[in-house]
Amino acid sequence: MDSHNPFGEIVGVAGDLREWSIDREPMPTVYYIYSHFSFGGATFAVRTERNPLSLAEPVRRVIRGLDPLQPIADVRTLEEILGDNSARQRFSAVLLTGFSVSALLLAAVGIYGVLAYSVAQRTRELGLRMALGAEPGRIVGLVVGTGARLVIGGAIVGLAGALALTGLLKSLLYGIGPHDPWTFVMAPAVLLTVALVAAYVPARRAARLDPMDALRME
Repeated sequence: MDSHNPFGEIVGVAGDLREWSIDREPMPTVYYIYSHFSFGGATFAVRTERNPLSLAEPVRRVIRGLDPLQPIADVRTLEEILGDNSARQRFSAVLLTGFSVSALLLAAVGIYGVLAYSVAQRTRELGLRMALGAEPGRIVGLVVGTGARLVIGGAIVGLAGALALTGLLKSLLYGIGPHDPWTFVMAPAVLLTVALVAAYVPARRAARLDPMDALRME
């Protein structure tokens, strides 16, 4: 470095580096020779094919050989550093996953309860249909179709709400956009699958009703 070119000569271009956090975009960075500046500390990275901590003591000996007074602290593996860096994201992911699974279970129980009540209210109707020749498969399809229409309607409303509120979760996402198409396809598909399974149980129960017993029920 000199007075004519205080910023130094560019000798190479390095790749992007997420220096502070994995969820922050790379920032413009300039690398200088360490001897040109006075810093209170430095970080050394050692690549190894073995357990990294097994080389901690040999690395300490090498550094002490260069400067016996140099203190050495905070020896960690890259996995530990990444784990600490992503702890908040992992906690948020676990929390949201728990809420999502709970919501899915509640939706399945709710759909089952609604369809079971609907079947109980339509017992005479279903018995009349079977007495007139309706096959058990038609009865199952009728009940499951009712549940599918409810879920599809709810999924449309839920997708609209999710698209409107994605900005609230943007800060919790990493490596995926707030409008990821696979997420908006898979979530309703999973909910629809769970709903159809929940609807199948009362549907099979209705299909096994004896037509005469169903007609006698009040």
